[in-house]
Amino acid sequence: MERFAVPSLIGRHVYLRAVTPQDFGFLHATETSGELGPRWRFRGATPSPEQWSHSTWGNVLAQFLVATTKDNSPVGMVAVHQANFQDGHAQLSAARFKPSDKTPSMMLGLAIFLQYVFGCWDLRKLYMEVPEYNYSQFSSGVGNFFEIEGRLRDHLYSGGRFWDQLTLAIYRDVWVDRGGAIVELETAG
Repeated sequence: MERFAVPSLIGRHVYLRAVTPQDFGFLHATETSGELGPRWRFRGATPSPEQWSHSTWGNVLAQFLVATTKDNSPVGMVAVHQANFQDGHAQLSAARFKPSDKTPSMMLGLAIFLQYVFGCWDLRKLYMEVPEYNYSQFSSGVGNFFEIEGRLRDHLYSGGRFWDQLTLAIYRDVWVDRGGAIVELETAG
């Protein structure tokens, strides 16, 4: 009999934990803060708590905080939403709470999350919509872990200018072939 493989949410440096109502105040404040607010979901808007809650949980399949094992501090959030099981794709969102933080913690958490998503659901690819001003956080993965599938030129206005919006795709087979090794290193006992 084959053993059921449960995707791990715990690594040596980071772990994923479910978002709870106790996190709502912190998350609402963080997502509308000066550093992250203009760069992520609400792009500088300050939604009411009700609007924030609806937007945070609407069409979500799975969502976790990425926290460090060293001191349990949250470094970011990952989510998969708008799943289309008929066609085998979904949207992926990831935010580093402090965009200026250059440690690998968030990328390790994202790797664990991708392993979880591809281990739990038969999705063939995940899409990320990335404003051009955030692209540098992901650019090292182009050709290795994801591809640029689309570009909407001058689609977004922020910081006094127009920016392109990129659609990045992470394919299951590429992730299994290349990304699984990262997770194995991070989750090895």
